[in-house]
Amino acid sequence: MDKQQIGIIGKHILIANLLAAGLEVAEPIRDHGIDLIVFRDGNEGSEKRVKFVARPIQLKTSSKKTFELYRKYGRFDELRIVYVWNAKNIWDEEHLSKPIIFCLKYKEAEDILKAGGHSEKDDWKNKGHWFTNSPSGPMEERLKDYQIRTPHDWPKKLGLDATD
Repeated sequence: MDKQQIGIIGKHILIANLLAAGLEVAEPIRDHGIDLIVFRDGNEGSEKRVKFVARPIQLKTSSKKTFELYRKYGRFDELRIVYVWNAKNIWDEEHLSKPIIFCLKYKEAEDILKAGGHSEKDDWKNKGHWFTNSPSGPMEERLKDYQIRTPHDWPKKLGLDATD
């Protein structure tokens, strides 16, 4: 399976989770660092007026475990970086793994990078990018606070749980 197929699978895993949480999803026509926009449109069956609220999402998908961050994402207010691990062909029983999903604000992802001492590395300092395909035990432990365990976790993680 190639990288593009993995990305497509990860995007659809994420979309299915967001829809299961009762949220709406839009895909920008062009990608300038925002892969999806998730929003609450107030169509939850109530006549009560609600404030339209949306959040941009940058999606990072992998068939294994990876952690990646670009400094350029820091320019978007309220951006959530979503990592989908184990996004692979779910029908391949030989390699069957349940996807693991994390949702972080940019600052939270940057803090994890800094906590591991990775912000001192040349790639981050000079290029504004850091990547690993084998996150350390401490990094995985820090990520647990941001794991989405059920679709009901999404509204709070995205800041879309308030009704105004």
